[in-house]
Amino acid sequence: MPDFDFSPEQELFRESLRELALTELLPRYAEGDEGIYPRDRILRVIERVGEVDHDDASFVTAGILAEEIARGDFNCVLPSLGPFLFREFIAQASPELKARWLPGLESGEQMIGLGLTESEAGSDMGSLRTRAERRGDDYLLNGEKNSVSFLNADVFYIFARTDPSTRDWSGLSAFLVARDTPGLSFVAYDDMGCRAVPRGQVFLDDVRIPASNMVGTPGRAFPMIREFFDLNRAFIALKCLGAAQQTVDETIEHLKARKQFGQSLSTFQGVAFPIAEAATLIEAARWLAYKVLWLKDQGKRCDMEGAMAKWWIPKICVEIIHECLLLHGHAGYTKSLPIEQRLRDVIGWQIGDGPAQIQKLILARRLFGREHSP
Repeated sequence: MPDFDFSPEQELFRESLRELALTELLPRYAEGDEGIYPRDRILRVIERVGEVDHDDASFVTAGILAEEIARGDFNCVLPSLGPFLFREFIAQASPELKARWLPGLESGEQMIGLGLTESEAGSDMGSLRTRAERRGDDYLLNGEKNSVSFLNADVFYIFARTDPSTRDWSGLSAFLVARDTPGLSFVAYDDMGCRAVPRGQVFLDDVRIPASNMVGTPGRAFPMIREFFDLNRAFIALKCLGAAQQTVDETIEHLKARKQFGQSLSTFQGVAFPIAEAATLIEAARWLAYKVLWLKDQGKRCDMEGAMAKWWIPKICVEIIHECLLLHGHAGYTKSLPIEQRLRDVIGWQIGDGPAQIQKLILARRLFGREHSP
């Protein structure tokens, strides 16, 4: 049988993060809905990571952070993963680029925005139109990026076509572009959720950057980012699970305390059974997400499991949080409780990093073989 236990150090890490999430983050979660970026709380989480005595810098340990911090403030999770994640994110950057950006990204003092999606190139990266033309020792970038999370980022990870003769992903390259580079401009979206993290469009008009700002090798950007997506899908799943689990915990306490017809609501089967179902789904989903991270830690392929986690887990978390909102009655529909904000925040991750249809396509191609799949 596999070992489903976390190490004692990981359990202490979980306890420490949960205490921080519930006492320092959760009371201020609603601030993010006003568009306030939680930089001070992100720094506090990273500070706590440094305080905990553990030698395990594994992706499984990073998953614990994603799950627990999401209990308090869903929007603090990704930047707080800096000490674990951003080295992997720009793994193929030059030593000079890493020296410039990694210290700030890992400390939480800086943030990176991913410039991948375009109006005609969402799931279909092969249709990407942003171009990068070589001009001596520089590249000149022109185009636009949509749905860029962390529009307030200090540096952007921009994907552009360097080989104009290609019409698929094989001619794509990636670059790190500092926010203050001339030619960059921004337009923010007014999103229904995750409002603490500004999202919008990045426009590139004759943006000139040194050729040394390229990450990896020319034309190989897609395979590079695809490997990161396999990993990141587990973190998305776990932060959705953290939000769902906290909502279930709050709902259990509400149902035990709320009395109708002379007894606690929790004693009615029609009320208790949805919570029993939610607990079952969360338990199964949690181990699927951690399996992705365990496989990555072992250096094993995890694209199937990552796709499973990404299409299924945000979906069930939305359904669980929605059910808990209903079980709170009219109060759940107000902003006096954090449930409706969590619901709006989690819904966005049914889209981000590829919707369910793309994840199922990945699975179908692995299950049937590309020649027999959609």
